[in-house]
Amino acid sequence: MLVLTQAACDPGGSPRDQAGAHPTSTNPTSADPRANPTSGCEAPRRGSVAEPGEGCAPLSTAPASPQERGCAALPSLRTQLAQLLLVGFPGTRPGVVSRRLVDRGVGGLLLFRGNVASAGQVRALVADLKGRAEIPLEVAVDQEPGTRVARLAGIVRATPSARQLGRLPADRVERYGQAIGRDLAALGITADLAPVLDVTGARWDGIIGDRSFGADPATAGRAAVAFMRGLSAGGAAPVGKHFPGHGATTVDSHRRLPVVEASMARLNARDLVPFRAAIHSGLDAVMVGHLLVRAVDPRTPATLSPAVVGGLLRERMGFGGLAVSDALEMGAIAGTVPLPVAAERAVAAGVDQLVLSGHTAVPAVLGHLERAVAAGRLSKARVREAFLRVQRFKRVDRWAGC
Repeated sequence: MLVLTQAACDPGGSPRDQAGAHPTSTNPTSADPRANPTSGCEAPRRGSVAEPGEGCAPLSTAPASPQERGCAALPSLRTQLAQLLLVGFPGTRPGVVSRRLVDRGVGGLLLFRGNVASAGQVRALVADLKGRAEIPLEVAVDQEPGTRVARLAGIVRATPSARQLGRLPADRVERYGQAIGRDLAALGITADLAPVLDVTGARWDGIIGDRSFGADPATAGRAAVAFMRGLSAGGAAPVGKHFPGHGATTVDSHRRLPVVEASMARLNARDLVPFRAAIHSGLDAVMVGHLLVRAVDPRTPATLSPAVVGGLLRERMGFGGLAVSDALEMGAIAGTVPLPVAAERAVAAGVDQLVLSGHTAVPAVLGHLERAVAAGRLSKARVREAFLRVQRFKRVDRWAGC
């Protein structure tokens, strides 16, 4: 996500103590021969969200219907909707708020600097919250190369900025990504909202700046793919951002909606190149930016646009993985659309996972989404599709046959 100097998006912080020993790297997408195909549960895999002892916890919610052959009973609509949320929370220790979010069935929790004091503290916090989850929990963080957006600075090892990494050979970039992935996995963190796939303009003083791997599309794509592969090999699932390209903008979407004036030809030749490379290299998740891309949809922000998510990302670029929103509280959206309505419109547009920087709107969002389904504005099939994509991203095999 983009960063602004506000409490929920604090990019800075003083160095903390270092993370402990790193586990041996294993491909997080590899199959585990210990899985029990008859139980509907799976043994945990390195780099997945399942923790030892978690994978077989029964759901307490009533199943939805119909069931398909080989498809475990889906949880209730309320649980499916809760699983679409990736939510920030207060505190450095498990508390009423964070535990209640897990008990509600939210699909993931998002760490910010306010959740971080030390490596041991983060590890204990994450382990406690993951241990409460009936459906394995995603724990995500913004940990980009460099210092601008690095929530775990001083705990996860430091790297040069993305702009500097873009000048290095791909194998070195991959090693930096793998080191971060290992550090995150050692803390129990399952996903990194990185790499930035934006291509900057000729100047580096825009909103994205040195968070981008380069001003040349091929260079940015090559380095971002190498970093992505490293993260995955280290045990953290990467989330590429900010589709369809934030690099040439000068407006901060935390404040208001940036407008991308580039033609479709220009988008194809520049902004979309790194996204295309990452998707072709197996990227499992893409974050959609809060951008008005006139060549694709001249009226609707990308996050809420079926033309951008369903048309451009899904159909034209062939992406079948998890589509993630940027934080819905940001001014680019919240300035004109109430948060629960934005959540409905994003899911209807094809977004699968909704990011909320804070927890206070969770009840209103879930209630609104339930009413939208009841009223027929949001189909149960679309919710089911999004729910299953979230589970695939988390490597939860319980509904693999659905």
